[in-house]
Amino acid sequence: MKKSLLSLACAAALAAPLAAQASVAAEIEALKQRIAELEARQASQPTATSSKAGSNWSDHVTLSGKAEFMATHSELDEGSTNDLDVDTVELVVDAQVNDLISLSTTLKYKEGDDFFVDEAIAVIAKEGNPLSLTVGKTGIPFGVIESATWTDPLTDDLTDNTDDLAMLSYAQGGFSSDLYIFKGDQDNDDHVNNAGLNLGFAFDNGLSVGAGYLNNIGNTEAFGLTENQSAWRVNAALELGELGFSAEWVQADEFETLGGAKPSVWHLGSHYNTSVFGAPGTLALGYSESDEAEGLDLAEQRLAASVSRELGENAELIAEYVREEGYDSADDTDTLNLVLATYF
Repeated sequence: MKKSLLSLACAAALAAPLAAQASVAAEIEALKQRIAELEARQASQPTATSSKAGSNWSDHVTLSGKAEFMATHSELDEGSTNDLDVDTVELVVDAQVNDLISLSTTLKYKEGDDFFVDEAIAVIAKEGNPLSLTVGKTGIPFGVIESATWTDPLTDDLTDNTDDLAMLSYAQGGFSSDLYIFKGDQDNDDHVNNAGLNLGFAFDNGLSVGAGYLNNIGNTEAFGLTENQSAWRVNAALELGELGFSAEWVQADEFETLGGAKPSVWHLGSHYNTSVFGAPGTLALGYSESDEAEGLDLAEQRLAASVSRELGENAELIAEYVREEGYDSADDTDTLNLVLATYF
């Protein structure tokens, strides 16, 4: 009897830890299953970070830029000059924020200046929709400046202006239009009174035409006047394979502060893409002329002829001759430019 009781006690003693171990094992197995279910659920739902920026920021942000190094020699009425310069350095950061919004920022260095923000814009556009909205700081899109020479034509000198703007654009088929407002030098912090309109059409045969209107060209950098006067622009371009032509004309209304002058500028340009010493290159020619623009410190005539040749990928060498004649013959100059342009 005592032996039976002892045997039962021993069996009970052995069964207790075995039962406990089985319970713990079951709990561990249930916990593992729960963790697996949570991991599967989390994997099926993207996190806030991945939904906004993706797994890698470099998939949505791109860097590009250029640097131009120049050697120049000029013959002036009072003698000759020559120089070596880092002419321009640009760094462009583009980012696709989401399916609707893209950002672009351009940092720029020009000879004698520090790095500055030349452009910072946001573009709101939906893929497949012909409408887009651009806001930020950028060049006022009045002048077209279709030129293949390194030196820009006089139309750029007259119309170049960077400012804060808002622009609504429409592009469908070959038709395009821009309606924009911008803040000029005359504006204070309370009012924006400047507006412009562009219209253009590109044909299937390589011909494109356009026109533009600016309600106040006196509020741009070239004029810098307190007088408000409007301006018009017409332009055309033709691409025939490797050969191209362009033309542009800008006319401002009468300025009393310029003695009743109606400044205008026209430009004709051509280019031909061909092989230059065994590498892809371009021959370019441009001629522009201003009228009644002496009070704006513009040249009266500018002729530019250039030849460029690729130096491997993302680099080219440009040799250019520029003849500029002023309203006063003492301002006439002949310039030779040699430019190394690099891109990335």
